[in-house]
Amino acid sequence: MDTRQVAAVFIAGIAVFAYLSITGQFAASIVVMLLLIIGMTAYMTMLGKTLSNVPELTARLSPDAKKIIIRNSGNTSAVQIHVAVVPLDIEYDVAEVSPDMEHTYAVERMISEGKAYITWKDHEGHAFSHESPISALGKGEDDLLKPMFPMFDIKK
Repeated sequence: MDTRQVAAVFIAGIAVFAYLSITGQFAASIVVMLLLIIGMTAYMTMLGKTLSNVPELTARLSPDAKKIIIRNSGNTSAVQIHVAVVPLDIEYDVAEVSPDMEHTYAVERMISEGKAYITWKDHEGHAFSHESPISALGKGEDDLLKPMFPMFDIKK
């Protein structure tokens, strides 16, 4: 936590102790609950900033099915990217993909259907991986009707 946040929590703790000594327990418990809520909010905000600094890579095919497009939809750059297209036995490496940028890899023949298995690292060295179905028939990850957080099995 930031030193200003720690100082604010310390001052609030002293204020709660003074309030406890003057008033009853019921009013003091309300103040304690408010301080806990503010503390949880500050912690979740800090955690959200940490989790948002993750690169997210997905793969898709170009409209002519002769290029594999790797897109970084995260907030930081992805480095040491390795892409393997299964079962087509295509493997290649990419040095870096910046946030909101795409990398295109051309193949010799059209790809009808496959799965791209992508592994990468962020600048801190944390490793990530993702599997993206790629298809020339439009059955990829960019389905607009697919729910973002599925609660039940997705019908295919």
